[in-house]
Amino acid sequence: MTGVKLQGETPASFEEWVIGVRQWAQTVVERQWLRPGDLQPLQELEVRNPGSLFDPGSHRPLVAAFFGGTGVGKSSLLNRLAGQAVARTGVERPTSREVSLYMHESVRVSQLPSHFPLDQVRIARHPDADARQILWVDMPDIDSVEAHNRELVLNWLPRIDVLIYVVSPERYRDDKGWRLLREHGGDHAWLFVMNQWDRCQDVQLEDFRRLLGLAGFRDPIVLRTDCRPNPIEPKPDDFTELQRLLREISGRHVMSQLEARAEQARLSALAGALRELLGRLGPGEGYAGLRSAWDSLWSTTQSDLLSGLDWSLQCVATAFAGREAHLLARSMDLSKLVEDSAKPPAPNETLLWDRWAESRVGDTLAELLVEAGQRGLPILPLKARLEDWPAQTGKQVLRQGQLMLRQALARPGGGLRRFLLKLMGGLAVLLPLGALGWASYQVVKGYYESAAQHLDYLGSDFAIHSVLLIALAWLLPWFAQTRLKPSIEKSALQGLRAGVDTALASVGVGVLASLEEADAERQELLASGYALLDPIERLSTGSPLDDSGVLGRILAATEPSNPGGA
Repeated sequence: MTGVKLQGETPASFEEWVIGVRQWAQTVVERQWLRPGDLQPLQELEVRNPGSLFDPGSHRPLVAAFFGGTGVGKSSLLNRLAGQAVARTGVERPTSREVSLYMHESVRVSQLPSHFPLDQVRIARHPDADARQILWVDMPDIDSVEAHNRELVLNWLPRIDVLIYVVSPERYRDDKGWRLLREHGGDHAWLFVMNQWDRCQDVQLEDFRRLLGLAGFRDPIVLRTDCRPNPIEPKPDDFTELQRLLREISGRHVMSQLEARAEQARLSALAGALRELLGRLGPGEGYAGLRSAWDSLWSTTQSDLLSGLDWSLQCVATAFAGREAHLLARSMDLSKLVEDSAKPPAPNETLLWDRWAESRVGDTLAELLVEAGQRGLPILPLKARLEDWPAQTGKQVLRQGQLMLRQALARPGGGLRRFLLKLMGGLAVLLPLGALGWASYQVVKGYYESAAQHLDYLGSDFAIHSVLLIALAWLLPWFAQTRLKPSIEKSALQGLRAGVDTALASVGVGVLASLEEADAERQELLASGYALLDPIERLSTGSPLDDSGVLGRILAATEPSNPGGA
């Protein structure tokens, strides 16, 4: 799914990691676990780097840019470094509207930004082989009133190896420059130049160093320069040291260290963006933590529905009992007894499932979504799985009600009741027969005795008692049988109640299954996301860089503080 193949510890390029993470994030958005706006930090992640300016395999010089406010002398410093008037100065200086590049004639810049108009890039070349290792960039003033100039600076920052922050005694506390330094201090190597040194006081230089310490530089390199053309009394400065440092930084060892550090910084930013997206997928327990909440919510709702629908069930059972023969001819189709909630019921018909019941189910599901949101879980994927349940509940109630009604009428009453009913039916036959047999035996016996012994034959009392005995022998079991026989209405009501209860219990289990399904997909996305995050984090915290010597001084080493007063 990611498009990145991980083979042991072999690192892919940064661009491949970005493509893989973006593909993963797009899949998550398509499945509604994230909103498109959540991907903005990932989409804005800078993929470009200084090496992207040049063709692969071609000569790769150090890209050094002059950065600072208006009037600090960036162009004058560039001209002094170049040994010629490469950049125009004064009122005709064009760098407030464009970027100037100064490079050796053998260097080919072929990967300028596609959105960057070429008429806003001024290129100057030189034949000095000693300066072949450095490409100079003179950028617009960061404190320009035109917003477009700031965009030019921000577009070029990812393509810069070393930023030469040029300040003047009057402008070293400019807020816009310090704000950008705090935002991008850890992304580049930095050299700091106090230009116009002839007008500077030592206390200003020390204050500048203090502010740089607050910005995260342990031992910043602050150089003094005096770039006045043909000064009468030049003030001793650090221009020679600046040239030496630039040659050292452009050497192969420091360059490779700078590129490795930039790669780690970009991987760290990518890992941070991916980690934030993974965090948006919710806490570790996921939707499994909603089981107890749902059980409680649905238990209350189920009780309310059974109570609220009881009168409707009684009406349906009564209507069914009143039209038993007609319904049997129509195969006991309950849907004929249940009117659509959008239509008023017929005089003798009622609703088995109505708008109130469906709304009650919807409200309970909405409460579950609120609970998920309060726990930091994404709502949209769960909502998509639950939105059909209110309508499905009504269908299940009707289906289960019809099924349980058939079962209740096929086997009415409980098992004990059916046994007693059969017993009374048998006794209603056996007891009268027994009484008749006993009376017949007494008649024959009396006739035999009266004939043999010349006694009086059975009288009227015997006849009355015999009739009463036979009548009671038949009447008692018959009466018990009629009392034990369940009514159609009660059996129908019992079946309907059982059907509704079964349907609601089934819905509760179905919602839990939806929770488990959503959490399974969430776990799958988390696993694929962490499969990307783990190697990226390992690469971003790889072997420590050699921060001794000049490298440790040109890189921000600590989390920047807010330079007070800057």
